[in-house]
Amino acid sequence: MASNEHSSLDNSQLHVPKDFSTASANTVLTKNGSNALTWADDNLRRTHFVRVNGFFSQSTTNEYAPTYSGNSTHVWDTVVTDATADAQDAVAQAQLYCLRDGYINAFGGVVAATSAKTVNFKIYKGTPVDESAAAIDLTQLGSTASEVGGGNTTTDVFSAGGLGSTQTFSAGDIIIVTISAGAAESTTARFNATMEVVYTED
Repeated sequence: MASNEHSSLDNSQLHVPKDFSTASANTVLTKNGSNALTWADDNLRRTHFVRVNGFFSQSTTNEYAPTYSGNSTHVWDTVVTDATADAQDAVAQAQLYCLRDGYINAFGGVVAATSAKTVNFKIYKGTPVDESAAAIDLTQLGSTASEVGGGNTTTDVFSAGGLGSTQTFSAGDIIIVTISAGAAESTTARFNATMEVVYTED
């Protein structure tokens, strides 16, 4: 006689949850607000939020990153080039080293910049090579986020377009965020932003 206790059933006798065959990939079975079972996107479990903030003050249109990145405030005063000047530059400028495949889903934040001066934010990926000092080629992800400053005491909201599941990176890539002035004129900005990273590899 077959056992009626699930805990005692052989794996071959267990069934998959309701609607499993029609559920999309990367979804989980959960209860919604109405207490009904539903298959929901599992992105949240695979999402990582990276804080990107700092101070910028330049009079050129070069792109800049912090001298050493990490999750704290920095002066963005190191010029970023494509390809990078050398591998060490890329290490110092990177906001993130990617341990798994994924994509950049969103990037945005607040900025207080010199009145009537434009600041631009860009996201790049690059692939460092182990035991190599070679420069690293960079590829922009998404569109440039541009914002016209309302003055150093005024908060403006910005976001980058063109991001999402097509803007992918691979395990072993680095992510670099840059800021630049829209014109070769004295431009100051303080900013606090968040980059939303979604991993597609468990």
